[in-house]
Amino acid sequence: MKKNIYYILLILFASIHTVNAKVVIDEKVLEPAIISVVYVRTKVTDTLNAANDYKQDLLTLKAGKKYSAFYSAAKKTNDSISSRNFDYVMAMMNDYQAFHRVAELENDVIFKNYPEGENTVFLRFNLSSWYYQEPIDKPSWQLVPDSSKVICGYECLKAVCHYRGRQWTAWYSPEIPIHDGPWKLWGLPGLILEAHDEKMHYQYVALKIQSENAGNVEYFNYSDRFKTERIKALVQNRKALGKSIKNAILSSGAFGIKSQNIKADTGRPAHTNYDFEETDYPHE
Repeated sequence: MKKNIYYILLILFASIHTVNAKVVIDEKVLEPAIISVVYVRTKVTDTLNAANDYKQDLLTLKAGKKYSAFYSAAKKTNDSISSRNFDYVMAMMNDYQAFHRVAELENDVIFKNYPEGENTVFLRFNLSSWYYQEPIDKPSWQLVPDSSKVICGYECLKAVCHYRGRQWTAWYSPEIPIHDGPWKLWGLPGLILEAHDEKMHYQYVALKIQSENAGNVEYFNYSDRFKTERIKALVQNRKALGKSIKNAILSSGAFGIKSQNIKADTGRPAHTNYDFEETDYPHE
């Protein structure tokens, strides 16, 4: 019964997003990519049970001479197809397992130095898609001498920094002279192939590196987005963690479904005992 209710709510959520949202297809090639890196991100989703309660995602970095993009390639592919093919959307909605897999994909996207001197960040919370732009902020790295390890066949050196509320350790390879890395981490004399915060709540580890036929650095958007600001987005997103998506859908009254027909959630939703990579915002 629980699965059926969850299934109905997933379908309703998809219907609201697909039918009522403005169809957006905005794609452009910014420049050829010099390198493409797939990272495994491990994110602890319950800091009270960090050893057992975590989520892993495959996230891609496409980096060129001026720009880079960091995103879920699987989510990009799904959204691109969905925006063009309504039959695909309907088929996905009728396949519980497939829909669940897509729903679990990472929504956040970071376009570094686009527009020049700024990052453009996409994110989703409160049943809506958002974006903000921020000045590029370079972490103040300290290089750690006499520390090295091999990652994906490349010798890497160690660096540390305090960045936006967390203490980070990164391993970068001077053999790949690109000053970029996963998420918003960058600015070292080599590509960052591994990084984690001191609590090990977020870890990024390079899984695959491709320098030949690396594709393009692209800007892409498939959602009608509301503009916000970084700190405001963090505050609102944090509040959204404590709210039930199911209850929000029920209270909307969409498609004539009334809350008395489906039992509302009570208490705090599961997997909310965590914070974001950036913790430098007002906490309640």
